[in-house]
Amino acid sequence: MKTFNVCGIVMIAYYICATVNFNVYHNATKLNNELWSNTIIYKVYPRSFKDSNKDGISDLKGIVQKLDHFVDLGIETLWIGPFFKSPMDDMGYDVEDYRMIDPIYGTMDDFNELVKEMKKRNLKLVTDFIPNHSSYKCEWFQKSIKREGKYTNYYIWRDASNQQEVMENPSVKPIPPNNWLSVFGGTGWSWNDVRKQFYYHQFNAKQPDFNIRNPEVHQELLDIIGFWMSKGVVGFRFDALRHLYESDSFLDEPCLTEGDPSCLVNFDSLNHTYTVDQPENIDIIMEWREYIDNFTRSNNIPISSFLATESYSPIDVLMQYYGNSTRAGAHVPFNFGLLSVDKRNIVESIEKHVKTWLDNMPEHQVANWVIENHDNPRVPTKFGPETVPLFTALKLSLPGIEVTYYGSEIGMDNTYVRPDQIQDPNNAGGKRADETRDNERCPMQWDSSINAGFTEEKKPWLPINPNYYKVNVEDQKKLPNSNYNFYKKMSQLRKTDTLKNGDLQTYNITKSIYILKRSLVEHESYIVVMNFGSETETVILSNAVNNLQEQLYVYLGSENSGYSTGDIVSTVSSSGKPLKLRPQSVAVLTDKYIASESGTSTNDIQNAGTQISSKLISLLSVFLFLRYFL
Repeated sequence: MKTFNVCGIVMIAYYICATVNFNVYHNATKLNNELWSNTIIYKVYPRSFKDSNKDGISDLKGIVQKLDHFVDLGIETLWIGPFFKSPMDDMGYDVEDYRMIDPIYGTMDDFNELVKEMKKRNLKLVTDFIPNHSSYKCEWFQKSIKREGKYTNYYIWRDASNQQEVMENPSVKPIPPNNWLSVFGGTGWSWNDVRKQFYYHQFNAKQPDFNIRNPEVHQELLDIIGFWMSKGVVGFRFDALRHLYESDSFLDEPCLTEGDPSCLVNFDSLNHTYTVDQPENIDIIMEWREYIDNFTRSNNIPISSFLATESYSPIDVLMQYYGNSTRAGAHVPFNFGLLSVDKRNIVESIEKHVKTWLDNMPEHQVANWVIENHDNPRVPTKFGPETVPLFTALKLSLPGIEVTYYGSEIGMDNTYVRPDQIQDPNNAGGKRADETRDNERCPMQWDSSINAGFTEEKKPWLPINPNYYKVNVEDQKKLPNSNYNFYKKMSQLRKTDTLKNGDLQTYNITKSIYILKRSLVEHESYIVVMNFGSETETVILSNAVNNLQEQLYVYLGSENSGYSTGDIVSTVSSSGKPLKLRPQSVAVLTDKYIASESGTSTNDIQNAGTQISSKLISLLSVFLFLRYFL
């Protein structure tokens, strides 16, 4: 990576001298396995995709009915889950039986049918794996309560601080062994009257943490991984990795602000020295990677395995998840940087997060980009509906793996969920402890029929967004400039050698304009220009971007950009056809010839009008000159 500071002339309404922050990343992502270098991973939230049995909740058969949707979009990998049997105290992230499909979603026969139909379409299946904790209803936990055999130490059990008093006098209230807290608020310890000990839970009390230091728990988890791989799962997204190990010292964690009363209840008020990002987390990732790679080879599975991790950890910790020169780790630690883009300074914030990941990523590893997920608000909610194509162009033109959250291809927005409709039992936790996550989990919008084609049941499990009459798959497929077709064309662009293997250059030229350039020797280049601002901006591209031809062709423009495929843009002149981007619009340009789709675009008409006006003024000036002097 090289960084340059260049003072270039950028025309933005007027000619001004601006500092151009220019970064180059050579061959930013390259692995021997092309699939896990460039794939789009599409997250199917299993309760909200398509209901087939009229109970208001999505299911596996419903997903099968919609598999051709992914083929049309150019999606290669589906991340579906969790779908294990669960009491749903954390919407499936509390597993009761790791080898059983929850009846809400169907049966194992339904799962087998899903795998079969996905293989017909060359789709790969990734699912969630929850290794940190189980449900309190899990058979292992119930046996651990009773101290039955090997299950006795499957979970983290500790005596009360006042254990002797409690045992001598049942009316004495047990005091937790230390001050460790739950992510969802309050103490992380719950007393069990049968076992007469506390058990630890980093999440809610119905999600007891495994004693991951127990070798038998290790083997149990590996066996479950093998079980699902033998059924057609090719990869796993390992949940809540930073919480996996706790220090066996069981010391109190220090308060970030001494004397702060919130240290007794608020997870974010403690310095989590002993409960998150323990060094052993790195070792177990490598253990899992070795297991799934060996399983793939020994069972002659034609598709290589895949391992992703979910962890909101510091960048230096996440980079260790990749492994090292002697032991491979995760293919990708999910990169959540773009989830926290600052709306007050979008361009600099995007550049910071892109640069941070690529500057720190080890050589020969794969980048990845997550802009939406099931725990955070959607793009239109945070930045406005007009920005959907900008973020689509951004995430699909960056190198590496892109993670698409269901519905983002049509620009689905958060849905208002009334208090009496809330289903999320935990809310988001931490600083968002009072904020439900239901708003970003509402049903997929397929068409403009009742309940958006999601279900025939009158009342779906969460409300449908009222905008479904216009924001839906069926209607957007018919509109050439819709969010759906914009996403589809960007997905097609990712199949080019340039986007799969090319260099990346980023240009942060103003607070409004952000530019990405993808280039590869002896191949066409692509330049993505995004206007996140509130005014129309005119950009003389050659003053900011290196090695451009004098004219470029429009590959794709957002509906509000005024550009159509095949339009010509000048990179060197303000008197010709420079790039003029309306507020919150994007244009994807290339030096490869593209025939015009629409004949004359809005910008062509504007430029033609300007040229005609200029000629008339010139002729009038000549006429007045001759009349005056002759």
